[in-house]
Amino acid sequence: MMTYLTPFERTGYDLFRSMRDWENEFFGEKSTAMSSCKTDIRDTGDSYVLEAELPGFQKDEIKISVESDTLTLSAVHKEKTEEEKAKDGTYLRRERSTSSYEQKLDISNVDTSKLHAVYENGVLTLTMPKKQPAAPVSRQLEIH
Repeated sequence: MMTYLTPFERTGYDLFRSMRDWENEFFGEKSTAMSSCKTDIRDTGDSYVLEAELPGFQKDEIKISVESDTLTLSAVHKEKTEEEKAKDGTYLRRERSTSSYEQKLDISNVDTSKLHAVYENGVLTLTMPKKQPAAPVSRQLEIH
């Protein structure tokens, strides 16, 4: 016969359940960790280089749009549909879910016709060449 050291084993008590319940109550079951992705912007002299960590996103889930002097970087990863979940089996633990990120940047000093983006290993690298300063224009006015 087995001797239990604690009464918890007999009742099926889950020692970590209260901790998980507290964590879910505090953070919510669907984390918003991606709402603050890490982004670096470097000035290389002739351009700006933005590097944004977007782990877990597929390339087609990331959008970069330009409107006037504003660049918008957004990424949305949606949860699987019920049909997709059923194909994958029953989850025993699920921590990954819908996540999204959006950032707007002033690009008034950027040549938007030369933007270049690469997404590799969860890092988006966006190269934004600077606008060339306008050459000073000199002209003579005719006196009437």
